[in-house]
Amino acid sequence: MPSITTINLFGPLVLIGLALIWGFGRILYLRHTAGVSVLAVLGRKRNPVEAGAGVVALVLNLYMIARPFWPSLDDRLMVQPFAYAHWGVLLMAIGILIAMISQMDMGRSWRIGLPEELEEDQPLITGGLYQFSRNPIYVGIMLFLLGSVVVAPGPVTIASLVLSWIFISLIIRAEEDFLAREFGEAFDAYKARVRRWL
Repeated sequence: MPSITTINLFGPLVLIGLALIWGFGRILYLRHTAGVSVLAVLGRKRNPVEAGAGVVALVLNLYMIARPFWPSLDDRLMVQPFAYAHWGVLLMAIGILIAMISQMDMGRSWRIGLPEELEEDQPLITGGLYQFSRNPIYVGIMLFLLGSVVVAPGPVTIASLVLSWIFISLIIRAEEDFLAREFGEAFDAYKARVRRWL
């Protein structure tokens, strides 16, 4: 059985690896089976909020991946040891699972980034986890980030959590403006029925 230290160091690495493999697999699957280009963000210039969120995600993931291989990194980054850090790995796993299920709930409608306009036959998604939260993917991301703070409480993880909350809140507002414009009353009714987060 792996030690708690091994779980704390390698758990996030394994989870990030699995999430990347699943995400790229899902992108290829949708492209191959449905002809869908998931990467809407590549078709246009990214705004500063999306770019900032991308940088934060990249820095956090690189840090989490480097930790097992660079033992002094946590000390250099002033990470405070936490006796229950292994519970953070569980939170990270739950966050990734929620994000994956939410992406599957979106089916062919899943996009990374906000498209310029609604594509043909792209419905408003209100089922699955979307009946409990208008943004379950972001709920999953925030749980992952909270888990990273529990695993390695320090400036990098705390800053990632705070900055991601700010960036994601701004991204959600832009997405909701897009959905209100494209779906009108149907989105207004959904918005009145289901909360933004939980």
